[in-house]
Amino acid sequence: MSAASPLGDLELLRTGTAGSATVFEAPADDDPVLAGHYPGFPVLPGVFLIEAADRTVRQWARTHVPEADGTEVELVAMDRCRFHRPVFPGDRVLSDVSVVDSAAGLLFKAAVATHRGKVADISLRYRLRHEHDREEDTA
Repeated sequence: MSAASPLGDLELLRTGTAGSATVFEAPADDDPVLAGHYPGFPVLPGVFLIEAADRTVRQWARTHVPEADGTEVELVAMDRCRFHRPVFPGDRVLSDVSVVDSAAGLLFKAAVATHRGKVADISLRYRLRHEHDREEDTA
């Protein structure tokens, strides 16, 4: 999460082998991120929906990726991102991610929704990164 993120903490609703779900409340319309996105028509920028999906995946990984050897998930690609409708100030936003194990790494499909229905479909691809891989990158 970046320092500029208006999302705050995501509430974990569920996690299991098939995926995880989190929820957050879009900030009030006086938040500078919303007010500046479309002046006079504040909406949550789509990048924060992608961030919510990514953070939901990372919540899943905390309980489903072995930590003993320093393994973590690393985002390598966003394969798909389609926005269906805007997220308005104060909306409660659900990020529901499903894990699909693929030959290219871990693929997660996120359905992001509010009470008005689906707001985004996002596919994110990750790889497992081991602690010794990180050490080699810095050498």
